[in-house]
Parts: sequence; C-alpha cells; structure tokens
Amino acid sequence: MINADALFRSCARDLRRFLRRRVASPEIAADLAQEAFFRLLRSGQAPGNPTGVARDARAYLFSIAANLALDHRRQLRRQQTDAVELEAIAALPDPRPSAERASLSREELRILAEAVASLPPRGRQIFLMHKVEGLSYAEIARRLGIAKNTVIVHMVRSLAHCRRAIAAHRDEND
Repeated sequence: MINADALFRSCARDLRRFLRRRVASPEIAADLAQEAFFRLLRSGQAPGNPTGVARDARAYLFSIAANLALDHRRQLRRQQTDAVELEAIAALPDPRPSAERASLSREELRILAEAVASLPPRGRQIFLMHKVEGLSYAEIARRLGIAKNTVIVHMVRSLAHCRRAIAAHRDEND
C-alpha cells in the first residue's frame, strides 16, 4: 500500500501539468493541485487511510483535479459574465432628464397651461375633454350636442393656439 506522502511525490508534477493545460496559469494549477490533494485526504479515500483505501488513488486524485479545474472555469465564466453585465449597465444612459431639460419642460408646461387657459371657453372645454378625459371626438360631440366636425374644428384651432404659444416661448429663449 502506498501512503499519501508517496502519492504526492509521485503525482504532484504530473498533476500540476495536467491542471496547467486546463487553467492556463501555473499559479492556479498549483493551487488546484494542492486543493485536490487536500480533498483526497479529507475524503477518507486516501491511501494508508484505514477507513477506505481507493483502488486507484492516482485516478481518483486526477478526477478530483479535473472537477476542480472545471469548477474554476465555470467561476471565471460567471465572473466574466457579471463584469460584462456591469459594463452594459454602466453604459446605459441615465433615463432621468438633466436639470436643465427638467426646468425647460416645467417652463413649457406652464406656457401650455397658460395657452389652454386663454382658449375660448368652448375650445378649452373640448380640448380638455379630449386630452385630459380621453374622450373621442364622437363622444364629445354626443355629450355637447354638437356635430363631430365642429369638435374637430375646435380641436384644430386649440392645438394650433397651443403650438404657437410654445413656439413663441422657444423663440424667446433661443
């Protein structure tokens, strides 16, 4: 029966070479070889261990090492995937508007509210029923007892009035 020390002396260099081909780093191969020997000893299958001698300790050791190398490659892939995902997330533009854009939007909203308030009463009513309440032109016409074409004419005028007010504001600030 061969003991654990003799197994280490006879297999260590071959095991490191075996692992180096799988992990491409001599340092990592050495670490994994050490871990493989440790796991072999801990498993109770080590040669010279009275609780259970492996029939082929060398084959068992290389099997442990192959699994460690596979686990190492999987962990590297996970880390690389995580890094790529983090880079992708970092590259995403901030969806929030800039402070300047938010300020301009608030200002334009104020101008729009003033434009809607300055509409003639019927135009304002139709505009709000359509844009705020979400009613169709046909529903507005039915509720107000007017023709659908009349609703359309009021909406066209109201929208044109609002566009002019916003355009004038933008021209002033450019």
